[in-house]
Amino acid sequence: MAISFNFILGLLAIAYGLYSYYQRKTAPEKIEKLQTMIERNGEKMAHKIHLFGYTIMPIVAGLLLLYAHFRG
Repeated sequence: MAISFNFILGLLAIAYGLYSYYQRKTAPEKIEKLQTMIERNGEKMAHKIHLFGYTIMPIVAGLLLLYAHFRG
């Protein structure tokens, strides 16, 4: 089976989601978008939004792309 665009994009999306999670845990003060969200929405809500949008969504999208690749 040849490597498709879905496979490559899926791996990249998963890697981005994991990297974003790592950044949030090690140095959240360096993430400008997170700091802006904290100013606008409060700390608790900003962390939830950032976790969902920059960690969970890319990982789920990557898994769906990998599924599409292996399904055929």
